Amino acid sequence: MIPWFQWTTVYLGPVPLRVSGFFVALGMLLSMRLIWKYASSFHQKKEDMADLVFWMLVFGMIGARLFHVLFYEFSSYADDPARVFFIWEGGLSSFGGFFGAAFAFFWFLKRKNIRETLWPCIGDLLAFASVFGWIVGRIGCFMIHDHLGRPCNFFLAIGGPDQPRLDMAFLEILGLLPLAFLFFFSRKKHKPDGWFLGILFMYYGVLRFILDFFRATDIIGADARYAGLTPAQYFAILMAAVGLRVFFKKTNQQLTINN
Repeated sequence: MIPWFQWTTVYLGPVPLRVSGFFVALGMLLSMRLIWKYASSFHQKKEDMADLVFWMLVFGMIGARLFHVLFYEFSSYADDPARVFFIWEGGLSSFGGFFGAAFAFFWFLKRKNIRETLWPCIGDLLAFASVFGWIVGRIGCFMIHDHLGRPCNFFLAIGGPDQPRLDMAFLEILGLLPLAFLFFFSRKKHKPDGWFLGILFMYYGVLRFILDFFRATDIIGADARYAGLTPAQYFAILMAAVGLRVFFKKTNQQLTINN
C-alpha cells in the first residue's frame, strides 16, 4: 500500500504555485512540444498546428469549467455565481475540456478552409500528443489527491487520512501507460488516417467508464450521480462510440483503397 502524502504547493523562487496547476501546465507544454516535433510526420504545417492548439486550449479551459459547474456542483455555484470565475479554487471537468477542444477543432478548421479529408490526420497528431501530456497532468491530480476512490486495502491503494482508499488519478495514469507505449512505438508506422484518434477515444472511453465505478461516494464533494452513473461515464460512452465509428470507418476506407 502507498503511504499517505499530499503535495499541494511548489515554489518557483518566492512564488507559490499550485501543484495541480503546475503539472497541468507542464502536460500542456509537453503535448505542444510533441505536436511541434511530429507535425511534419503527420503531414501538417507547424504554424497551423500552433494556432489550432492555442484555440483548443482556450476553449478547452472554458468547456472544462462550464461542465464542472453544470454537471458536478451546480447547486453550489447557483448560490454564489461569482465563484464560477474562481478557477484557482479548482473544479475542471476533463470531458468538458474534450468538448471545448473539439468545438475549437471544428471551428478552426472550418475557418481556415482546411479540407475535411485532412481532419482525421490532424486529429491523429493531436491524439498522439495529448496522451503523454494527459499523463503528466494527472500526476498533479495524484499529488493533491483530489479524486479519491472507494475505501480499499488493495496494494495500489493509498493510506488516506481517514482510511486506505484508491486514488483515481493514479489508477488512470497506470491505465494510460499501455496506450502511451502503443502510441510511441506506432508513431513511425503507417496507419490509416484516424487510427490514433479512434484508438484514443475508444480506449479512454472504456477506461474512464470502468474507473468511475470505483470513485468515492462517501466523502464530501463526491461526484454527482445520475441513475447510478457519474456525468463522466455518460460522456465516456459517447466518446467510445465516436472512437469506434472513426476507427472502423477510416480502417475500412483504407482497406477498400488497398483492394
